[in-house]
Amino acid sequence: MRQISLQAFWGLFFLFLAGPALAATADGYPGRPVRVVVPFAAGGTFDLVARAVSLRLTELWKQQVIVDNRPGGGTLIATEIVAKASPDGHTIYLSPNALAANPALHKKLPYNAERDLAPAVLIAAQPMALGTHPSSKARTTKELIDFAKAQPGKLSYGTAGIGSGGHLAGEIFKSAAGIDIAHISYKGGNVAMMDVVANNIPLVMTGLPNLLPLHKSGRIHVIGITSAKRSAIAEDIPALGETVPGYDFKNWFGFIVPAGTPKAIIAKINASVNEVLNTGNTRQRLVSQGFDVLGGSTGEFADTIRKDTRIFADILRKAGVSAH
Repeated sequence: MRQISLQAFWGLFFLFLAGPALAATADGYPGRPVRVVVPFAAGGTFDLVARAVSLRLTELWKQQVIVDNRPGGGTLIATEIVAKASPDGHTIYLSPNALAANPALHKKLPYNAERDLAPAVLIAAQPMALGTHPSSKARTTKELIDFAKAQPGKLSYGTAGIGSGGHLAGEIFKSAAGIDIAHISYKGGNVAMMDVVANNIPLVMTGLPNLLPLHKSGRIHVIGITSAKRSAIAEDIPALGETVPGYDFKNWFGFIVPAGTPKAIIAKINASVNEVLNTGNTRQRLVSQGFDVLGGSTGEFADTIRKDTRIFADILRKAGVSAH
């Protein structure tokens, strides 16, 4: 019942913005600095997207848009902050697709997505990348799978946290490849990367832009990216889907606001972000980092969340994955 209710919410959330909110306008919005809450540490992929978009919104809105990094808790800390914020558009959540996975990962959440949150606009998506120490004997996808099957439970991989894109990509990869690799949760993908550089853990699953400089400098070897096809910014790096048929994962990023935010303000956020993504150099900057620039309507973002909620619930249940 919980899942059905959640899906119904994302599909029909505008119906919950009844009453005075429907009559509200976006005149004067934003009336003060806007805070964009990011669920991971500074310096990672999410931070890159947040700062690129926030910079242009600051110019467009003539108000400062501030990035507020709130890592930890498997994205729950940041999500709760936004869920409990005033519904006036001045607190925005840069949400990963963990939002769609959290109901399946956690028995109890510190927020109620049906009641507390509303989607505004989908921004971009990007495959993750799986990296290892250069001294590793498992340098290809096949070698990694063979090693994991020969010595189940010996390997582990670090990510930006429970429910992060790296975690979801890793669990889906494990299920598709039929292997057992332990997950290690960090407060940011960069921290996990440095543990691989130091040879403290064997693997890291994080954003491709983060790993690529280390791959090029020889400090980390990228085994593959989490998609069916290679990335245009790293055509020499194989796609994991080349070896594991059907495997294709991309981590999306989108703006979420507190439920009850006036419809007109949500519409202004949506229109402004779409303008940012289609003018100036923001689009080029994101594409050069390997992102698929998306944008689109609020309804399309709601459909994406609803679809992924169903997909993640099924995959995580079959894999027996939870945050406990």
